[in-house]
Order: sequence, then C-alpha cells, then structure tokens
Amino acid sequence: MLSDNSFVRRVENGRLVWYRRAADAVFWDEHWAVQISDELYEKAEQGELGYFKDIFTEYLPTEGRILEAGCGSAYHVLALRQRGYDIEGIDWAERTIKQVVSIRPDLPVTVGDVTCLAVPDHWYSAYISLGVVEHLFDGPLPVLAEAWRVLKPGGVALISVPNFNVLRRIKAFLGLYGHIPQELEFYQYAFRESEFDALLYQSGFSVLRHFHYSGFKCVNDELPVLQKLTKVPVLWKLVDMFYKATWLDEKFGHMTMAICRKR
Repeated sequence: MLSDNSFVRRVENGRLVWYRRAADAVFWDEHWAVQISDELYEKAEQGELGYFKDIFTEYLPTEGRILEAGCGSAYHVLALRQRGYDIEGIDWAERTIKQVVSIRPDLPVTVGDVTCLAVPDHWYSAYISLGVVEHLFDGPLPVLAEAWRVLKPGGVALISVPNFNVLRRIKAFLGLYGHIPQELEFYQYAFRESEFDALLYQSGFSVLRHFHYSGFKCVNDELPVLQKLTKVPVLWKLVDMFYKATWLDEKFGHMTMAICRKR
C-alpha cells in the first residue's frame, strides 16, 4: 500500500495528471491541521509575502474588496491585511477554517464553495487563487466562471496552477511517467500555459502576464538525482549553484500564475 504522500503521474489529453490521494475537504483538513499554529502567523504579522510580494503589491488594488478563494491557513489573508488590503478568505475545509478562527478570530474567513460564492455580482475588485482549480477533475471552468461573476468589470485575478513546463514535457516525450496503481485517485492537473490561457479567455479574462515560482520543487520532483549529487564532494557546489540560479523559477517553476483582468 502506498502512503498518502506517494504520487504517480501520466499525460492525459495534453495535461500532466497527478494520482495520489483525492484532494477533498478531509485531505485539506489533515494537511493544514499540522501546519496551523501561532508560529505560522509570525511572518504574516509582519506582512511577509514571500514569492508573491512584488506581484501582490503591483497588481492588487489598495481600495476595494479582495477575495482569496481557497485560503487554507489564511496566511496570505493575514499578511495582506497587515499591509492594509481589504481581503477576506473562503475555503471548503470546515475544520481548517474553525482552526484558523480559533487562533485568529480577527480574520474574516468563512467556509464555502468557490464555485458558488454567496455574494452579489461584481462584489470584489480582485480575486486570488493559489493552487486550487487544478484539483477539480472536471476542470477549472466552474471556478473561473464564478470568479468572473463576482469580480467588478476590469477586476484583477491572480490564479496559479501547476505548470506543464518544458522539463516535464521533455520527460513526457521520453515516456518517463508511469502507470497508475489502482489504489491512487485523481489529485491534480498541470497545464501548459497556452491551454490555461485559453480557458481563462473562454471565461472572460485577458491574461496580462505570467509569473513562475517554486522551481526548486519542480527540479526536486523531476530530477531527484540532483539531491544525491549534493552528497558528492566535487559536485555539490555546482548543484548548489544550479538550485540558486536566478532563472530557476522562470524556466522550471512548479507553478505558473496568470495575472489577468476581467474583460
């Protein structure tokens, strides 16, 4: 029996598909339960945004409501509120939201369905979705349609998904992805940027640019031999330089974010 952390991938209909344990509400409750703590929010209290500092501060409006759809631990909700943004969060993992509220009752986070938000049309000025829509087996269109509905005309959406990047496409071409054991379930898709851009356009958004991040994770997943090479005295410095290269995220980012605007 494979563990909850085991995964297998294969290419289906032009997407790279992860099979693992299904990413349902129970999965996310268990995922966040071991991470949510007072310590988690210490950097958020300082407004620390990590990868997203430049993107968020450049594109998010300083006035108007913002939603993080699929907020999980609500880390970014807190960090952005500390920077003065009017942001709230929603997530379908009920136990997670209760845990967040027990630690941070000041945070405006609720339980809900990102495909059916309980707000009027044109309610938000901006919308954030970080690694959410790829987990829908039937595809992201229902979430994107709802994001379009609740955004004001011209509103900004920052939506990230796993990237079927050039390294992964090379591996797919070489037939290096495996078969799916029966005990594994659908977990997520990785999209080519061109496909995801087309889905966004179909949903009423214009893509302004892309932002790639988490290149270290992609390289570790796809080229695990590099971790072994770090233990070889004559090679570890070269491998370390590769991991620290400024272009690693851009070329091999595990995630790609579409910065887009409602048409």
